[in-house]
This record gives sequence, C-alpha cells and structure tokens, in this order.
Amino acid sequence: MKKILYGFLGLLFLIITSYIIWSRKDRITSINDIYPRYVLSEVESYGTDNGRGNLLALSPYVHTHDFSSEQAFYNMLEYYLSFAQRKKLLNDSTIVVLPEYLGTWLVAANEKKEMYKDTSITDALQRIVFSNLWSYGNAYLSAKGTDKQKDAIFRMKANSMCVIYQNTFSKLAQQFKITIVAGSIVLPEPEIKNGILTIHSSGKLFNVSVVYNKNGKALSPLIKKTYTVSSEKSFTANAASKDLPIYKTIAGNLGILIGGDAWNPENYTALQQKQVAILAVPAFVAGNNSWDIYWNGYVGGKTPADVDKNDFGKITEQMAWLKYAMTKRAKTANIKNGVNVFLRGDLWNIGSDGQTIVWTNDTAVLSKNTQENTGSLINIWL
Repeated sequence: MKKILYGFLGLLFLIITSYIIWSRKDRITSINDIYPRYVLSEVESYGTDNGRGNLLALSPYVHTHDFSSEQAFYNMLEYYLSFAQRKKLLNDSTIVVLPEYLGTWLVAANEKKEMYKDTSITDALQRIVFSNLWSYGNAYLSAKGTDKQKDAIFRMKANSMCVIYQNTFSKLAQQFKITIVAGSIVLPEPEIKNGILTIHSSGKLFNVSVVYNKNGKALSPLIKKTYTVSSEKSFTANAASKDLPIYKTIAGNLGILIGGDAWNPENYTALQQKQVAILAVPAFVAGNNSWDIYWNGYVGGKTPADVDKNDFGKITEQMAWLKYAMTKRAKTANIKNGVNVFLRGDLWNIGSDGQTIVWTNDTAVLSKNTQENTGSLINIWL
C-alpha cells in the first residue's frame, strides 16, 4: 500500500513540476520577442491655434503583440505620440484622447508566445487559463460576475494590468507634457490614491478611464462606465450615474463619457449643469464592417424617450452614432468641442470598426480616414 501511495505522490509531483516548467516556458518578457507594426494615416486638423490648446483624438491600429509586455505597450503609444510631436500638435495644453478598452487588452501581457498568434478570442482566453491555473482558480473563487470565467481572468491579471497602465500613461504624460484621457481599462474596484491608480482585488469589475496630467499624476476621481451593453454585463458592473467627474483645462471644463454612456440624455444634463465645454468619448464597436450593418437599438438598457424606435434595423451603426450619441446631444448641452474615438485593430479575430467623430463649431464631422489597418490622428484646436 505504501508503495502505491509513494508512487502516486511521485507521479503527482512529476505532473506538477512539469506543468510549472511548461507554464513558465516561452512567455514574452522583452520587446525583442515581438515584431511591431505601426501605420498611421495623414493627420486631420480643424480650427486654428489660438493658444488655448488642442483636443487630439488618437486611434492607434493595434495588434495582439502591442499588449504582450509593458515595453511593447509603451513603444506603440510612444511611436504615435512622437509622430504627433513632429507634426507640432503637442503642447502643455494638449488633451490626447484614446479609445475605449485600450488598456483592457493588457490582460494578455506576459503570456506564452502562442497567445499573440492569429487565433480566436475564445482560444486566447483558454490559453490564459491553462497557463495560470493556480492564479485562475483563486480568482474564480472571488468572481462576482455571471460569467465567472471572464471575471476570473481579468481579476487574476488585474495587478499587472493596473501597473502597466499606470506606468505607461504616467510616463508618456510626463515625457510629452500633455494631458491624456487614457482610453479605458477593466479593473476591480479601481480608485486614485495620491495620483496613482490602484485596485481592490476583491471588488466588482468596472470599465474605467483615467486622466493623467502633464506631471504624470492620475487625476481623482476616475471615470466609471455607467451604461454597460449586453456583452459587458456578464462580468462588469454599472457604476452609479449620480456624478460625472469634471476636469478643468485652459480651454474650459472637460467631461468624459465611456462608450454607451454617450447615448444617454441624462448624462448631458449633468454635463450642462457643470458647464462642460469639451467632451471626450472613448468607444469600441466590435466586428469588421459593423459600421455599415443595421443598428439594433439600445442593447442592454432602456431606450430614451427621444429615440425613434422605427430606426431599429433601418439605419446603420454609423448613422446611429451620429444621430443619437455625442453629435446629437452635445449641442443641447452647450458643449463646444468633442471627439468620439474608436478602438481599431487586429485582436484575436474580434474585428473592429468606427471612424473618429468630431464635434466643433456646432457641426458634426466624420474622419476622412477609411484606410484599412491604419491608425488615425484627428486634431481640434480649441
């Protein structure tokens, strides 16, 4: 009996040791392990420089390997901002706006090399799980969402995601002396402490955006998404909509609405009351060519009273963003300038679509950039 027990324990030890070696092997650890591809279309600019700064919508075209490490993430963003600097579009009053979920894909950081190959998001998430079984198991026990697998994956990677996001945007803001609306990232109960983004690992997951000033400080409070759509509800929570943070700039008060929050009229009432002059809307629309498919209406929430339900299935996704989001509602809130910037990229066959939308001089303008696989840089002088 003892021989059998010892044999079993020996086999178990061998299995565990082999797994640990396998799980740590071939992980991305440096920038030398990836092959960056950065492509940017021509810059579009609106207005004239009158010394009040500018609003710069940056939509980098991202690839899986851009999220493989902190250095890769930094290098990708530094490339685009250096390009903007060479075009004389950066100054100490510049506000750079990045897309929704840009930080969320840091969930893939420091994983095995197979993670960054052409594969589906389902396969990619499974690889994260199998490569981190112990951490995943612990996170699963604390999962709050109905989709416990997704919740656990983001929860177990939250510390490294938070550190990379904080380090990268703090460094870039100081390096270029600019204000950065750092897209968004999914984290458990995040908050700002002494100018640094932190998390509470046992809290609910929220989709949040952080503003970094030119000194590299994260401004408090951060912005939490209040209107999650169907694809988010299973693992991220809605934040309370009772308050919207406002940030003072040389050109007026800055407000931020993440994705679906830009579709809700109540938010614009709050923005008007706080005399917001500038609006940033980081957004993401999944699926290639989804800009041209018919709009299905308000997915995951109540349809506002001023929305024509006859438009459901009759107008395109692009037309709906123009008709019911920032560019419909900004004028009623006396917002002078705004940008709606979309995440674009080649990420685990998810697909993406969307052209940057500009609001200036009481006019909605759609970015002219329709090139495939390129980033865009759209500037408004304030």
